[in-house]
Amino acid sequence: MKIASAANRHSRWLGRSLLLLSLASAVLGCAGTFAYRQPLTVVNWYDGWRLWWFGIAAREVTVDGIRLHYKEGGAGEPLVLIHGLGGSSDADWGQVLVPLAKQFHVYALDLPGFGRSDKPPQATYAIRSQSATLVRFLDAVGVRQAHLCGLSMGGWIAAYTASEYPDRVARLILVDSAGVRFEPAPERTLLDPGTTPEDFTNFLRVLFYNPPQLPAPLIRDFQARARRQAWVIDRALAAMLTGEDVLEPRLSKIRAPTLIIWGRQDALLPLHSGETIRMALPRANFTVVDRCGHMPPIERPDAFLRETERFLRAVPPPQDEETLLP
Repeated sequence: MKIASAANRHSRWLGRSLLLLSLASAVLGCAGTFAYRQPLTVVNWYDGWRLWWFGIAAREVTVDGIRLHYKEGGAGEPLVLIHGLGGSSDADWGQVLVPLAKQFHVYALDLPGFGRSDKPPQATYAIRSQSATLVRFLDAVGVRQAHLCGLSMGGWIAAYTASEYPDRVARLILVDSAGVRFEPAPERTLLDPGTTPEDFTNFLRVLFYNPPQLPAPLIRDFQARARRQAWVIDRALAAMLTGEDVLEPRLSKIRAPTLIIWGRQDALLPLHSGETIRMALPRANFTVVDRCGHMPPIERPDAFLRETERFLRAVPPPQDEETLLP
């Protein structure tokens, strides 16, 4: 009888163990399938956890009925990071948020239409509209004056804000900034990651001097999301191409000390576009980063951080400096 009882217990234990192993295999299989089909979601989860671990919180605030997602962390003078067209607080600033938060109170905003913020279908997504939203965002989080740092379209929004709302901007950093006219103007196809691996490779070559190598599932997921967001980019580009918000007539109104950072090998907004901004702001500092394309905070975060921190911490702010970083 004891032998039979022991055999029954062993049988029940074995059955439960096999059931747990089956459940674990099923969970791992589902997780693997999900990660294969939606790898960007997994990457975003990891990035969110990593930022949280280092004290960067994900928050939301409603401005004019639009829910805005943003990252916030650190202590010190307020620094607002503004992403580019098709970008987000995670994609454009993820590598530099934690280091910057060690010295500043950092806000990285997802603009309306992008990232995890609302995408109202009736909005124009024009530069002036995004600038007004930025100012109202500052009001909502209780910031009277901040340093603004904008990348590409975000630089255009930052410069526009500094010209129209000068009392709200302490210092200004323009990173490969859009907003000035030049010929030939960038084509819409340059901003399209396409539908094939070759399309995506060409897309990365426009943005990076040394394009990263990404796995095929991540490329497919990125391209699918880009197709879903294409209408916002088209709407924003249509507003930009009207010429109503171009920077040339506004740059002379900027009073804030300014740093211009430019990737020397930028294939989307070439270096002479940055030189045009510099000529309109004769006291601005101009840093050119070698071996770098359109995305210095991603491709050369070390150079971006060094120049940004040096400029923002200098008392008084430097003026009329020219720097070439190898």
